[in-house]
Amino acid sequence: MDLSLPESATIVEMLPRDGFQRYPEFIPTDEKVELIDALSTTGVDEIEFTSFTHPKAVPSLRDAAEVAERIERRDDVCYRALVPNTVGMERAIDADVDKVNALVVISDGYREKNQGMSLEENLEQVEAIVDLADGTDIEVEAGLGTSFFCPYDGEIDAEQTLSVVDRVLEAGVDEVTLATTMGMADPRQVTERLSAVYDRHPDADVGLHLHDTNGMSLANTLAAMQCGVSRFDTSVCGLGGGTILPGGLGDVGNTPTEDLVNMLHDMGVRTNVDEERLLEVATNVADRLDLGTPSRALMGGTREQVLETAETEPSRKK
Repeated sequence: MDLSLPESATIVEMLPRDGFQRYPEFIPTDEKVELIDALSTTGVDEIEFTSFTHPKAVPSLRDAAEVAERIERRDDVCYRALVPNTVGMERAIDADVDKVNALVVISDGYREKNQGMSLEENLEQVEAIVDLADGTDIEVEAGLGTSFFCPYDGEIDAEQTLSVVDRVLEAGVDEVTLATTMGMADPRQVTERLSAVYDRHPDADVGLHLHDTNGMSLANTLAAMQCGVSRFDTSVCGLGGGTILPGGLGDVGNTPTEDLVNMLHDMGVRTNVDEERLLEVATNVADRLDLGTPSRALMGGTREQVLETAETEPSRKK
């Protein structure tokens, strides 16, 4: 049986926002700028480089405006930022971003802790963000947090997710991305939910934001591609996680960009990413932040690395 795969995939790098927002130490602005500029050279299509959230809510990204001003922007990279409300959107407009991620949290338990608003209030903010983007060159993506599972409310009912997809598309967003915020989605659930989205909105631009707590994110990627998704949010070294997770869940991370790109390339799905350059940047990030080897690719799990090792290391009989 032939797999139904896209010819190419869009890679959205989340390290500077999702990765750094929960990192225990403040990453100095100089270092953030340097890392974002390095990521810009890897060939990723988009970089979510910061969040225009209140500094008290996410102090690790309190330098958002300065980062936006100082990064060296490339014409072949889309620079986007998360905005939780209209105040954040106004700051993003001032920062001249290319795209915003208008955050919607589907589960009541998570949203009330994270944003302190009802779902209707959250959706009204998205509508207002779309209105503010009108007349600018800024695209609006609706990022739907807890689309599958919530650490407080448990599994999210499919109709609850689909109704939010309906609302944000009616509001006029350019893209919608379902997020596996807790990394608890499985391929069956991903297939059913994305198939239902496409049944209702066959022409929608749909993406998947990947976390990997249960180790199924690459399998979820394959399931999503079978449904027609070709845009994926990942993070170099797998860094990432929500800001209001229950205690003991500090290690919830994103899918490592280097692992996803390696899988896609091995399967014949093109990306714009220079895999060798990406591994250089991932190694640098791992070294700077003392992460060890947080991804399969950094452990030597690519075909090229295995062949290079075979050429340089003598074989050993057991």
